[in-house]
Amino acid sequence: MRVLCTCVPGFGHFHPMVPLAQALVRAGHEVAFATAERFCRRVVEPAGFPTFPAGLSPMVVHEQTMALPGVGDPTEHELWRFGARMFAEVAAPAKVADLVGAAQAWSADLLIHDMTDFAGPIAAAVCDVPCASHSFGALHPDEFWDVAAEVVAPTWGAWGIEPGPLGGMFRSVYLDICPTGYQTPMIRRVPSVQPLRPVTFDNPTGQPLPEWVHELPPAPLVYVTLGTVANHAPGVFETVIAGLADQPANIVVTIGPDRDPAEMGALPANVHVEPYLPQSLLFPSCDVVVCHGGSGTTLAALACGVPMLVLPQEANQFWNADRTATLGIGEVVRADQLTPDAVAAAVARLLEDPSYRASARDLAVEMAAMPGPDEVVARLEEIGLERRGPR
Repeated sequence: MRVLCTCVPGFGHFHPMVPLAQALVRAGHEVAFATAERFCRRVVEPAGFPTFPAGLSPMVVHEQTMALPGVGDPTEHELWRFGARMFAEVAAPAKVADLVGAAQAWSADLLIHDMTDFAGPIAAAVCDVPCASHSFGALHPDEFWDVAAEVVAPTWGAWGIEPGPLGGMFRSVYLDICPTGYQTPMIRRVPSVQPLRPVTFDNPTGQPLPEWVHELPPAPLVYVTLGTVANHAPGVFETVIAGLADQPANIVVTIGPDRDPAEMGALPANVHVEPYLPQSLLFPSCDVVVCHGGSGTTLAALACGVPMLVLPQEANQFWNADRTATLGIGEVVRADQLTPDAVAAAVARLLEDPSYRASARDLAVEMAAMPGPDEVVARLEEIGLERRGPR
């Protein structure tokens, strides 16, 4: 079986799809990815997959979205509408033709698209290829999907196809890596859900942690990250480091591979800054994670039962932050409340109150019981092979 995976060009969209793609390869199937050209060359091909350039770069998509009528600099409460227009109104129509060509060139038997790649289900319908939608975290709230369905409908119409509900995103099975206990109520509107245990893909070269990590003095380990997009938020790392400088803990900070640790200046003795460390190796030793609330980091921390301090910066990070607080698995400090004292107090509570870790571990148990990628391959084989005909 030949499988074409397609995703928005971003680590948070691509990395969650890799474990299933690798499982498909282990089962003897061929897998390729379609996404923006630069992301293909820099990220997907080094991960070992053939690629098809498709769609616009994230920067161009963002610029074109900002130029749409009625779009300004979105507030927190307008981000869902902004995101829906960005993915469904701008990115999707620019990608469909490339994706149709890729599916035909690859002779795809199955197309798997991430849950915000609205070009995916359109291309699958045009090529009469079965498809599946792959999550990268909790579903966006209802408003996102209702707006997306409205603005993507003309693209479906341009190809002479009716989209169906929710912008056609869930025409077939939804591969959901979000545990039920963390999921949004939107999941009730998805007709066919296949749970899929999230597996962290963050270390394709198998690099170990540096020796200094193993030589840290006995103390709680607090890990700080803002991912690969929010890591440029002005002053956030500096504020967090200032707040944790006097904590009786080892503070490990990763600022992103596109930033230089020297930017942080002189560091307190308990703070260690690196551009990048594999979270999958570090999280099992963590006592607290301070992060932006990105879905990848959030699910990876929960899989290890680690409580979080969430500092949301954009998009679904605000929902993840609120859900984290509601479930008692962490605390939240928003941008207008971010001070060194607020960070220090929140981390101290997370270290001292065992209820946060207990709640996080409950979700870790749920996630461990979800079927893994190798188990889900059989479901995809049923979907792809049942309609496979002569090439």
